[in-house]
Amino acid sequence: MNAQSLWPMHREEVAVFDRNAISLGIDEFDLMSSAAEALAEEAKRMCGEGRVLFLCGPGNNGGDGFLASISEHLSGRADVIASHADSKTEVSSRARVTAGSLIEIDVWPSVPHGDWSLVVDCLLGAGGTGPESPLRSPIRDIVYWARSIDLPVLSCDIPTGLGREECLVADRTITFHSKKMGMDPTDCGEIVVCPLPWPEEVQDCGIGDSERYPPIRVDAKKGDRGRLLVIGGGPYHGAPILSGLAAARSGCDLVHVAMPSDASKRVDWPASLIPHNLPDEQSLSLESLSSVASLLDSNRSPNALVIGPGLGREEITIEASTRVISMAKERRIPVVVDADAISSLPQGLWPEGVTGVATPHPIEAERWLSEATPEEALSGVKGEDSCIVITGPVDLIIGAEGRSTRASGGHPRMAVGGTGDLLAGSIGGLIAQGMPPWPAARLGCALLREAGNRAASEKGPGLLAEDVPIHIAHTLSDWTGVNDAGK
Repeated sequence: MNAQSLWPMHREEVAVFDRNAISLGIDEFDLMSSAAEALAEEAKRMCGEGRVLFLCGPGNNGGDGFLASISEHLSGRADVIASHADSKTEVSSRARVTAGSLIEIDVWPSVPHGDWSLVVDCLLGAGGTGPESPLRSPIRDIVYWARSIDLPVLSCDIPTGLGREECLVADRTITFHSKKMGMDPTDCGEIVVCPLPWPEEVQDCGIGDSERYPPIRVDAKKGDRGRLLVIGGGPYHGAPILSGLAAARSGCDLVHVAMPSDASKRVDWPASLIPHNLPDEQSLSLESLSSVASLLDSNRSPNALVIGPGLGREEITIEASTRVISMAKERRIPVVVDADAISSLPQGLWPEGVTGVATPHPIEAERWLSEATPEEALSGVKGEDSCIVITGPVDLIIGAEGRSTRASGGHPRMAVGGTGDLLAGSIGGLIAQGMPPWPAARLGCALLREAGNRAASEKGPGLLAEDVPIHIAHTLSDWTGVNDAGK
């Protein structure tokens, strides 16, 4: 079936779904051909029997244009200007060769002669530079030239330069699968959403989510990959350690774990985690809030916070958890609310103004949400700022503005105790590295399921939660292709 999401996608989600599609055996060239046919058909609607000029960039957006230019919808009434002498992806190169065997392709600054009725903008799509980066030549030069000839513009996926003053403003934009965040009629004109021929599973969490993992810089130094604070422990001391290890294996540079002193004394502390003893002895209470505030306000202030693993559900602990979440909100620190801390959330609501993720299992979700649906609980949230992961044999991930997906697969032995703590730590570690909550939750769920499969293949029925973190690192390495700095 043709799946079409109802929410506005982040531009980077395009690469996520494309890679998921490829992993499911869907031919990328077939997807490009489908998009190209829709683009050509839309061009014909706009110009009738007029002649069309395609402006094609070096990436897959340009590939859409190359194939659209030779579509039967346009019956040989197309000219093409390519921004570069070569295309930069395998599939766009294939599209270019296919088109070039049938029509002439001019390379900028060469311009064909023609009496055009329409310009089709295929210079930069969703994978192009964001609005914070200026356009560079030759793309910038082509945009200024196209604006000067004063013809109607049809944009492919998003207008080139969307969000910048130098945008090639479109009269109409055909975008694929879903609207993209930041699209509005000012730059896009009329927006037409076209579905793509892929199954709904393409939207599920998977290998494609690694496309949004922050790249490792060649000049990286300690702390650049984020600092996470895990607050947990009391009755149970192992849970926050598992969360911390998962965060560290997700690539987070500095992971601090704070727990009541008695629990801290029971721990055989891993060398990679930074311990903090809270003033409380047995369970988190209001007495530890000043110590937590000092951590949040120090030069070791975290980029993200995980609260809940192993805390216990004493009334005073729940009240203290509520206060900690409020402190994080005041300091604009994203929070992953897990396990016992779920009980500190307002009944049926995501706490107003808080950015982050809640990771309840079904019983915790029912206790917290009561009569409300996850969508209703998130009604005040925008974009990718917060989401809810209801864990289980299939994880359900619900975000704002209609976002929803699932994470399936994995190994049944991952039902062992402690895997929820690993998930919270993984998501927290990814957020600390700069990922927004929605893609961090997606990638965290996908990573943990694949890591669980790999650990189970080694350990079998004897798999323990502590066997999994190293496989989070191995999975990330395989999915991102990064096994040394700067690759």
